[in-house]
Amino acid sequence: MVFPELGVVVGFAVIVLLFWSPLLAIARLRELFRWPTSWLLVNYLLIGGGVIAVQSITYLIIMLLIAGTGTVTGSDAVGIVGGVLAANLLLPGAIALTALRILPARGYWTPTSDGLSGRIALGIGVTWYAVITSVGFVFIGLVLMFANMPM
Repeated sequence: MVFPELGVVVGFAVIVLLFWSPLLAIARLRELFRWPTSWLLVNYLLIGGGVIAVQSITYLIIMLLIAGTGTVTGSDAVGIVGGVLAANLLLPGAIALTALRILPARGYWTPTSDGLSGRIALGIGVTWYAVITSVGFVFIGLVLMFANMPM
């Protein structure tokens, strides 16, 4: 059944969005969520949900590439965790670099302004996202592992 798995993904998304939201206090990061609507909360949920959906797909791809569709062995688990930790940094890092390249050129966002630099703010955001998603992935994995252990 698909619903329990979707519940885990939705729970993961809620945790990540909740724990990343304090970074919206940084004006340069908050400015990134001006689009597609005029409401910050809606934009945050849409953009953040989209990033987390892509992140979840990368998790699935990593798991399929490392373990296939069979049972997961100990060495497979190590490879999956390593791949996920790398993806947790590489995907948001690539998105941030793309944002730094495209958004200022289109006049949508400028990384320089009063206060904290947008480049530093994006670096903080990417690092914090990687920490949250890594801890969340390991925590959910441990919970599912212990919940499915034979008694």
